[in-house]
Amino acid sequence: MNGPMRVGLLLIALPTTLAAARPAVAMDVVRGGRPVAVVVVADAGASTPGKARRGSDDRRAAEVLVDWVRKMTDAELTVADEAPSGAPAIYIGAAAVKAGLRLDDIDSPSDEGMRIRCDGRRVLLAGQNDTATLKAVCRLLEHWGCRYLMDHPLGEVFPRTKTLTLDQLDVTDKPGFLYRSIWGSNWSGSGLWKTWNGAGGIPFSARHAWGQYVAKDLFKEHPEYFRMSNGQREPSDWYCTSNAELRKVFAQGVIERIAAGAANPSISPPDGRGYCECPKCVAGDDPKSLEPSSGRVSVTNRYVDFYQDVARRVRKASPESILGFYCYADYTQAPTNGIRLEPNLCAWIAPIRYCRFHRIGDPNCPSRTQLAELLDGWSAAADKIAYRTYNYNLAECTVPFSLMSVWQHDIPYLKEHGCIGVNLETLTNWQIYGPHIYLSIRLAYDPAADAEAVMDDYFLKFYGPKAGPVMKEYWWSIDRAFAEAPSHAGSFFALHLVYTPEFLKQCEALLTRAAAACGSDKTYTARVEMAAEGLRNARQYVTLREAMNRGDFQAAQRTYDSLLARSEAHQQTRLGNHYTVNYVKRFVGRQVTAGAEATKRPNRLLQVLPDRWRMTYDEADEGVAKGFQRPDFDDTAWQEVATYGNPLDAQGLPDRQTVLWYRTSFSLPRGSRRPVLFFTEVDGDATVYVNGRQIGTSEKKRTPFTVELGNAAKPGENAVAVRVDHSSITELFLGGIVRPVLLIERGK
Repeated sequence: MNGPMRVGLLLIALPTTLAAARPAVAMDVVRGGRPVAVVVVADAGASTPGKARRGSDDRRAAEVLVDWVRKMTDAELTVADEAPSGAPAIYIGAAAVKAGLRLDDIDSPSDEGMRIRCDGRRVLLAGQNDTATLKAVCRLLEHWGCRYLMDHPLGEVFPRTKTLTLDQLDVTDKPGFLYRSIWGSNWSGSGLWKTWNGAGGIPFSARHAWGQYVAKDLFKEHPEYFRMSNGQREPSDWYCTSNAELRKVFAQGVIERIAAGAANPSISPPDGRGYCECPKCVAGDDPKSLEPSSGRVSVTNRYVDFYQDVARRVRKASPESILGFYCYADYTQAPTNGIRLEPNLCAWIAPIRYCRFHRIGDPNCPSRTQLAELLDGWSAAADKIAYRTYNYNLAECTVPFSLMSVWQHDIPYLKEHGCIGVNLETLTNWQIYGPHIYLSIRLAYDPAADAEAVMDDYFLKFYGPKAGPVMKEYWWSIDRAFAEAPSHAGSFFALHLVYTPEFLKQCEALLTRAAAACGSDKTYTARVEMAAEGLRNARQYVTLREAMNRGDFQAAQRTYDSLLARSEAHQQTRLGNHYTVNYVKRFVGRQVTAGAEATKRPNRLLQVLPDRWRMTYDEADEGVAKGFQRPDFDDTAWQEVATYGNPLDAQGLPDRQTVLWYRTSFSLPRGSRRPVLFFTEVDGDATVYVNGRQIGTSEKKRTPFTVELGNAAKPGENAVAVRVDHSSITELFLGGIVRPVLLIERGK
């Protein structure tokens, strides 16, 4: 875009206060490719065009402005302590305040209010803290048409012009949440993309933290401080939280941590389960309050009582500090004892065990309906709640996945329910998550924004005026497919219900149209191709899954090798993430590789056992005594269920944390030598019976294993029964046999 550029306000919904319309007076910033305005920063020192002295955050903000103006115009703005008399100037940070910009009238509890004013002669631009000042620069750049849509050079959007001007402007802004964090394992820190799009705020902590407050060597003198397990005290990061002296030691550790610089530390337990089993701790639990995901008694009440004590002690020494704790694992549910949390506590809702496809309160998703009830419970118990969640499909980050409609609903919902912060664990897999990553942090900054308008702007700017509408249809189609998915299973196990053959063809057709619409524009083409790379992942996963299901593990291996190689290449280009590589290896690769090894020559596949087996729940674990394993047992009253075809929840069946039994039969050809059964994946500890005889067990949950039939099998029909101890959750809503079972004849 060339020619003069006079820009007013773009219609992106942001919490902005604008002055009444006045006659337009344009201030030149760049004219005819030559710099006109000067950037003024307090104590900038001697500088050359575009070279501000480093060391100050105001100067950092100036550098960003200079850099992006250069991208738009090729002109290098000068950064100086003051502007020449009569010259147009952009005053940043302290220099703007000195020049008369007021910030003290902006009511921002996190001190992140910012203001931009232009009267046609000068621009005054600053925030109440350094991050807000940089955010103000980003807002000014957005008024000029710039966007930073992904944290990668391919995500930079800026118009090209030789003349850049600015009309009269009055913008006042502040964020909607006190804390907005977006991060990932290889995406830490607070880079420009994050600040530009809304990250920041009061640094609340949400993490597993107990190990840093109590020294393990105290176990020698005070074993009573530490958890009891099976009647014995154990040295670990899990404590006996009912112990009064341990509470004092823990609180003192927190106080010392605050003194060392951790203003708002976490006091949350370690990951996993290590709850103290001593009678006093157990007595603090409500036996009527159960954690839905595990069926176990909730331990929330005992921990809330502990947090209350610690919070009171810490407040005496550090009255301003906020102590965060996770609502997680078997302490996710709200307290049931009518307690009101101390005001210096913040409950961080961490819904790791809840459906990852659907919005909070979705009436078609029991998991998310219960999450809404949970949020109501914590809101009633605590002055401060916050939300720490996954901005991707946990344990699967391979196929295109969208949370746009989820965030469109959930972030305003959380704000309405008193949430003060959001913490979004995010994987920077831009080719499969790009749109909703962008939307999530924009809404975290402004929960009242028009999400559809934000995304319309995104698609237009990112893909261009012709391809943008097509890519909008592509991404919203994916979003609807997951929102309407008839399953809530985690990891890879519901993907085939979304990426059906018909839907894959539809998506591929949209991408073909979008690529053609890009014409000769290389940037738009590269962005569409990036999305196409993500969809190729979905195509390859579905292809290898189908190969596994028909027992062709050699074909599955070839597809897997290609998928893995492509995922590794994406990681190298910063468009993918090492989690994709690791998850593909962990949750797909070991199954495919084991199956390929089990079926390679001289071994011979005889049969893929049926998808549909008879199944029953064995809550009392009486199956062996009742003869469930016997070949003559009458299982006609049992339910017939799919195994590898669909997870249990997609069949309308509950995923109970209990023992499950499966029964079917297979035909062994006469003359078969060394026959074995190969189990690709079972969600639980499996014990296998053939014709009533136990012939083997699995070594580890969800790991491929083989059992030899030996003399238990005979030519012709054989009954097989599998007892699955599914009493421990490993992933959302799976249960029992989840991948194919093969009858194989081993060669020499």
